[in-house]
Amino acid sequence: MTSSFDASIGVPSKECFKCRKTLPLVEFYAHPMMADGRLNKCCECTKKDVREQYRKSKPARAAYERERFKRPERKKAVSGYQRTMREKNPEKTRARQALQRAVLAGRVIKSPCILCGDVNSQAHHDDYLKPLDVEWLCFRCHREHRHGQAIAR
Repeated sequence: MTSSFDASIGVPSKECFKCRKTLPLVEFYAHPMMADGRLNKCCECTKKDVREQYRKSKPARAAYERERFKRPERKKAVSGYQRTMREKNPEKTRARQALQRAVLAGRVIKSPCILCGDVNSQAHHDDYLKPLDVEWLCFRCHREHRHGQAIAR
């Protein structure tokens, strides 16, 4: 596969070997080992392949991460990160601890997710100065609706 100049779009182009579309070179990831410096598969096909491979290898990766977390250097790194975040955000730490104590004492009752009803929920603070004023959300709803992060299904 070599790149060519596509007069219809006015830029250097190349054909993807997966989808057979002729696309501008910028639609292909850079790859130093290729003759023209670009991968022979377009970005969209590459992303699709990576997603499929990710799904297939999920159990193996989960097992690897469980073993990795048992290593002393990993535990030390995680502990250091958590310590740094507690020092950086003391108001969040105080609010979380106050809520945890209230739940354990029975002053606050953990509820299902207010959006989807999942019983495995977590607390979301809109204001850390009001530690017991929380919304109960599942992980997915918490990330998507309160933090704007897309979670793959």
